[in-house]
Amino acid sequence: MTTGLDRIIQNHDRSLEESWTPNEGFKYSRYAISNLRGGIGKSTISFNLAYTFSRQMSTLVLDLCPQRNLTESITRSKNLSVTIADAMRPKVLGPAFGVTPEDISYRLSKLNDNFKGGKKSYLVAGDGDLFSFPSSLYQQLQQAMAASNKKAVKNILLSLGEIINAEMEDKSCSVCLMDCSPFYAGATHLAWCASDAIIIPVRVDEHSIDSLELTLKMLADKDSDYNMWSDRAGGLPSPKIAAIVMTMVGARSPKKGVKDLASRMYVERAYNITAKYPQLFDYNDPADAFAITDDFMSAGRISGAQSIPIPMLQVGTFTTIDGKRLQVNKSQVKYKRELEYLTDIL
Repeated sequence: MTTGLDRIIQNHDRSLEESWTPNEGFKYSRYAISNLRGGIGKSTISFNLAYTFSRQMSTLVLDLCPQRNLTESITRSKNLSVTIADAMRPKVLGPAFGVTPEDISYRLSKLNDNFKGGKKSYLVAGDGDLFSFPSSLYQQLQQAMAASNKKAVKNILLSLGEIINAEMEDKSCSVCLMDCSPFYAGATHLAWCASDAIIIPVRVDEHSIDSLELTLKMLADKDSDYNMWSDRAGGLPSPKIAAIVMTMVGARSPKKGVKDLASRMYVERAYNITAKYPQLFDYNDPADAFAITDDFMSAGRISGAQSIPIPMLQVGTFTTIDGKRLQVNKSQVKYKRELEYLTDIL
């Protein structure tokens, strides 16, 4: 009998065959990349998905993490005067906190030459001020609750979605990608309310597995903070899980192309957790929502340091980073296919 783990690995191996070709188009229009833990490769996945999305459709990319890693990856520290906080403060907190700028996004191809040649796509930059945003957000929500004003609660929770809708319409974008912080409160909460589907990166380690279960439970449990606020707003639709992205798989394997036993164990455990929440997926088997990505090693370091998407790296080229000479090896071809498969299942 084929197990969930077998199916996940079979899907992965099939995507590496020369005969496999990815489908174009997306199931949803608004995606949030979210997991309640940092250090799992989320920024690498977000940066590369922003690139692969922009090859197919005009894409609006939002950096909702106060650490601004996605913004830094794209811009390499360019000074952007307008950020997501400039759009969210007046929308969520009221006109006393300013006026929403007329134009809140920047053309990706003007920020990063590697995004040229794709569809017209845009970035709404991150802002460190989002670290303090949760307290202001929940103060507004509590005031609305105290006044028994469900409409106000709903308007606050859907505020980010309204910002996204307006910007997508203004820029003629077909799909939106949101990079969330590793904390549920604040902008991440609003991103869940604004998204049609969530992409969950899961590193092959104990804490990431725990975080996956916490994330799925919060989405599914009617008594969770997320669902209680949705109920207080009169009932809001919950996003589906579009993909579970297992990162760093095979990192400890001494043999090329072989998943080490520890990685297999964590992938299997992740699948067993998802199998408890089938209602969150639109697949008959959650295994079909899994995408495996290897440890990107030198290719990933070069990609991050030079703001070059992994599919754009040239095999055989050398780069010196932090005093170390690194080479893009032939594994880059495999990494590119893995990213294509992840995009395909979305």
